[in-house]
Amino acid sequence: MKKILYILCCAAVLILFFTHPATVALGCAAGLNLWYTAVLPSLLPFLIVSGLLIGTGLFHCLNRFYAPPLSRLLGISQEGCYAVLMGFLCGFPMGAKVTADLVREGHISAEEGNFLLSFCNNVSPAFFLNYICLAKLGYPKVPWTLAIVFYVTPLLYGFFTRRFRHFQRENRQTTKQTPLRRIDFPMLDACIMDSFTTVTRLGGYIILFSILARLIALLPLGSSAAVLAGALLEISGGIDGIVSASVGLSPALRTALVCACAAFGGFSTCAQTESVIADTPLHLQNYLAGRLIVTLLTLLSVLLLPSAVPALRGCW
Repeated sequence: MKKILYILCCAAVLILFFTHPATVALGCAAGLNLWYTAVLPSLLPFLIVSGLLIGTGLFHCLNRFYAPPLSRLLGISQEGCYAVLMGFLCGFPMGAKVTADLVREGHISAEEGNFLLSFCNNVSPAFFLNYICLAKLGYPKVPWTLAIVFYVTPLLYGFFTRRFRHFQRENRQTTKQTPLRRIDFPMLDACIMDSFTTVTRLGGYIILFSILARLIALLPLGSSAAVLAGALLEISGGIDGIVSASVGLSPALRTALVCACAAFGGFSTCAQTESVIADTPLHLQNYLAGRLIVTLLTLLSVLLLPSAVPALRGCW
């Protein structure tokens, strides 16, 4: 039954591709523009630098500043703290990519990697503050309280679910056991090629899901169903749809829905995550389960916290 349903869905998409070429072209152009103007310049440098830091072992030097308290808080190794840092600062799917690289290089175990994957893959603060809060939600200034709630939620999820994960935290004396490697041209070339391969693959997924979002808009769906479908597919288009369709909603509910969409990231991000962990023992199910729970917690936190804490009313 599932196979038949899958074949029917693929056939329907192909039919829409051939019967609506103009819509496909518009979706392709929108996805390509998003990839070229936003994803490529913001993600590619971090991919190259992160690859060099992991390949040389220099990321251990960064860990000295933030890893000790973060390691104690989350019960993870200091090597795993690097994935948390990159996943919270650099945006989708950097957390998954760094986690996969750490597992691939043997710095952390697969069990710890699956735990990190469940909460450390998030939108970047620059995207959340500039695009979501200022451009789409229309805040006159940066709502720091909202940002704190948004990013603390996945950290709390990691903190409370750590007790259900059974892996040994190993904080190695890396300066003694793992000597630093010197950067050479073969390593640099490999990092650049790996980064270009990753970012190009991500661009393909962004373009594909941008086209699918345009095609779904052609289906005879209600306005609420169309907005929900767009939010599930791709983050930027989903946020645009929520903002456009939430004219009659309260500011708190609109903000909560937009933050929930940003927390989930869309199936486009799921596909990107699967692509960067494909050759590792990491499982997409861990990512999906964590994303769904964090999305629900984000929705409830943003929606209910101002009512539960009167001092926060008017913050968003």
